[in-house]
Amino acid sequence: MNEKVDNESNTGWWTLILVSLGVFILSIDISFLNVAITNLVHDLHTNFVSIQNIIIVYTLVLASLTLLCGELQKVFGRKRTFLIGAVIFGIGTLIAALSINSTMLLLGWSILEGIGAALMMVSASSIVVGSYSGERRAYALGLLSSMSAGAAVLGPFVGGFLTTYFTWRYAFGLEFVIILIILLFSRSIVSFPKTLTWRDINIVGALNSAIGILLFVYGFILLNNPTTQYLSPYFIITGIILLIVFYLNQRNRIKNDEHPLIDVRIFQDYRFDLGNMTRIIISLISGGIIFIVPVFVQTVLGFSALTTGLLFAALAAPRFIMAYATGFLSKRFQPRYIISFGFLIALIGSIYLISTFSTHTTILQLVLGMASIGFGVGIIFPSSSYLLFTNISRDKQPDASAAMNTLNNLSTSMGTAILGLILLMGTYNALSVLKLIGGITNAFYAIAIMLFIGIIISQFIPPYKLTDNKT
Repeated sequence: MNEKVDNESNTGWWTLILVSLGVFILSIDISFLNVAITNLVHDLHTNFVSIQNIIIVYTLVLASLTLLCGELQKVFGRKRTFLIGAVIFGIGTLIAALSINSTMLLLGWSILEGIGAALMMVSASSIVVGSYSGERRAYALGLLSSMSAGAAVLGPFVGGFLTTYFTWRYAFGLEFVIILIILLFSRSIVSFPKTLTWRDINIVGALNSAIGILLFVYGFILLNNPTTQYLSPYFIITGIILLIVFYLNQRNRIKNDEHPLIDVRIFQDYRFDLGNMTRIIISLISGGIIFIVPVFVQTVLGFSALTTGLLFAALAAPRFIMAYATGFLSKRFQPRYIISFGFLIALIGSIYLISTFSTHTTILQLVLGMASIGFGVGIIFPSSSYLLFTNISRDKQPDASAAMNTLNNLSTSMGTAILGLILLMGTYNALSVLKLIGGITNAFYAIAIMLFIGIIISQFIPPYKLTDNKT
């Protein structure tokens, strides 16, 4: 029996609350773990590169499965897909909490939680976009971004507190409790009709895209090991070729009236493309920062996990605040100016941090720089989210959501791999304080360049009526 969708105008806020809780734990999942990197290395008897790879694999699983999960929500229905993901995610949190080595953490956190997060992430965005319209949709998307930002505020603090005074394992337990709450009240989530059967799924396309993404990112992972660096270009090039073949295949299926894995015609929307470009830059930067800053702060400066958590709260708190404020700004200013301003604020923060990195860097200096970047990201994300869906019709919303999340997670994986590589370059045998200082300085130079590119890209965003409430 097909699921039935409620009328948008009668949809209450319980759907938004429960889906936002899901987004909350997806965001908190990585934000609390990054402050415990040093503790993870010690407790699991591993090294920084192994933990870096575990973080990369998590986002890599998200990126490689998002398109397939976008199809599955059409087979199961958006609500059921979200709940299946919640169950898998919950199982992963238990395994991660009980991890005795890096392999067990890889299975529970990177793989199982990654699979669950992929199912929840694509369905969460499409549930919210499909449940509300006009100003209610703009408000809902803003709250969704706020919950993500709020998790980024609380995650490092909670993770740092638990890691410093108890153990990082309790953080996974907290996620499990939230999953139980979502499942307990799941009847309140709006249901949507199934639109596909299993026979309609483009399995070849799903494998093509997943393998292409895996090979592409794995090529960057290989750069972390001097003995495998020579293989990196082959993996990266092969991945790019597979992704190009995937795009052409999807376009050909549409032309022949066959069902595609994703309707690639959404990329013909200028606003959709520009919105994704801005988010890709932010995801690259965010993915790198969550790894490189804790390593520098705890290894070079000797700060605890709790102090690191407070530092990341300084990064996330402005983002949380601006997620609300940007909703009001979007009614008065064109997205071009809002997004450009966000990139500029983040760029100022990154340049300031470059000037402060040393063995004598103070926590206040780090807080000021991180807060500036947080303000910039908080300004950009809500505006880019609304920009993405401005011209996307209702039937294409799941495809747009899947594409957006795939690109975000792919960019996060690459950010962790590339900026982590810059940080750890030359420290393969042992961590050197001077090399780590030089590494993080170079990494933030790369971040500054990306932010400057973001300013340029945002100038091409076309204007639209500020009263535009298209659905």
